[in-house]
Amino acid sequence: MKKNKKSDDENEMNPQNDENSSDNHIAEEQTIDEPKVEIDECEEWKQKYLYTLAELENFRKRVAKERSELIKYGSRDVFYDLLEITDNFGRVIEADKKESDPKVIVQGIEMIYDQLMKLLQKHEVKPIESLEKEFDPNVHDAMQKVPVNDSKPGTVIQEIQKGYKYRDKVLRPARVIVAAEPESH
Repeated sequence: MKKNKKSDDENEMNPQNDENSSDNHIAEEQTIDEPKVEIDECEEWKQKYLYTLAELENFRKRVAKERSELIKYGSRDVFYDLLEITDNFGRVIEADKKESDPKVIVQGIEMIYDQLMKLLQKHEVKPIESLEKEFDPNVHDAMQKVPVNDSKPGTVIQEIQKGYKYRDKVLRPARVIVAAEPESH
C-alpha cells in the first residue's frame, strides 16, 4: 500500500505526469477514432469499386449490343446503294417494252453495268486481273489446261468467270483456262 501512496504523491507533485496522462488520454481517443476513419475510408473505396464494376458491366453490355447491331445491319449501306441499280433495271425493262431499237436497250444495260462496277469499287470490291498473268492458286481456279504454242506454260489464257477481291481477301476466285506445254508429236 505504501507503493500506491508514493506513486499518487509523485503524480501530484510532478506536473509532467499530468501532461503525460492527458497525452495518453488524447492518444487513446485518437486510437479509438482511427479505426472509425479507416472503416469509413474502406467503405468509401468499396463504394467506388462497386460503382466502377457496374460501369464496366454497362460498358460490356453496350459494346455487345453495338457489335450485334453492326453485324445485323452492317450490309445496310450496300443494299441501299443497290436499290438505285435495281430501279434502273426496272426502267430498262419498261423501256424495252416501248423501245424498238435494241441499241438503246443495250446502252441502258451498259450504263447499269458501269453503275454496278462503281458501286463495287466504292465498297472495296475489285476484280482480279487474270488474263496473261501467271496462274496463282490463291486467286485462280483452273478449269482446264490447254496446250498452246503462243503462251508460256502456267499463264492464264482465258477467263471463264471473273474473280473478285474484297479489300485484301478473295471474295471469289477467277475461273480460268491455263496454258500448258504444247504436245510434241
